[in-house]
Amino acid sequence: MKYILFVSILLLLIISFIIIHIAAPYVVLQPPRVNHAITPQQFGLKHELVNIEVAPNLDLNGYWLQTATDTVRGIIIFAHGVGGCKESYLGVAQKLANRGIESILVDSRAHGESEGYFCTYGFYESQDVSKIIDYIQTKQPDLPIGIWGSSMGGATGILALAKDKRLQFGLIQSTFTELEQIVFDYKKRILKGFGVRFLSDYVLERAGEIADFNPQKVQPIQAVKNIEQPIILAHGDADKNITYQYGQQLFNNLKALDKEFYLVKNGGHIGLWDAGGPTFEDKMMGFIERQLTK
Repeated sequence: MKYILFVSILLLLIISFIIIHIAAPYVVLQPPRVNHAITPQQFGLKHELVNIEVAPNLDLNGYWLQTATDTVRGIIIFAHGVGGCKESYLGVAQKLANRGIESILVDSRAHGESEGYFCTYGFYESQDVSKIIDYIQTKQPDLPIGIWGSSMGGATGILALAKDKRLQFGLIQSTFTELEQIVFDYKKRILKGFGVRFLSDYVLERAGEIADFNPQKVQPIQAVKNIEQPIILAHGDADKNITYQYGQQLFNNLKALDKEFYLVKNGGHIGLWDAGGPTFEDKMMGFIERQLTK
């Protein structure tokens, strides 16, 4: 019996090591790749394909969606969430095109049709935004540029706004304050309330070693202290993935004077457009209009 107990404990330790040290970090780094089976043509959008090199042997693929008007007033870079894709924003891009505003929709690294093996939750993705801006300015050097990001894309947007002042405004939805905290929150939610912080921190540390990034640097709560550009934060009060209280913390720490926090009643982590209805659309589009008419 002692032998059986010893072997059982040893096997349990080996399996736990494999899960925590090897498997779990890749779950964090490599979300499933998805592509919605929709195209700009289905929305009546004129477009060109874009291929942007953001690092050696790493290209992002997507669309430059053109306006439905004769005048181009500005351009919005969209940043999707983890496990998302560029096609999620085609409907919004159509609304912008009708207002004379162009859009850049790309799959983030390790997502959709873009290259890359690892997702870093805004660490490298925010640097990629600067490469996208470089690309825009080779073609349209004088256009006002904003960023619209949701969830992980919201963190990317915040980090990018803090670093690159060529971004003139930001629309941020449903995002987190610190990567370490939200990884712990997600693990606890998935395991039905069970959470051991040092284990999730260890998994994230291992992920950083594998993907060569520092998870402790992914702190939107610190980045907002350096954001002076106008910004609107939107969050659903029924978000079970990322509590709206994180959005309020981000808002309270924003350096920007032109800032707004919009809480969407009955809004979940996704689907704020559905929950907020015309009021949500008016709020977000009205914010963009104010930035472009200054």
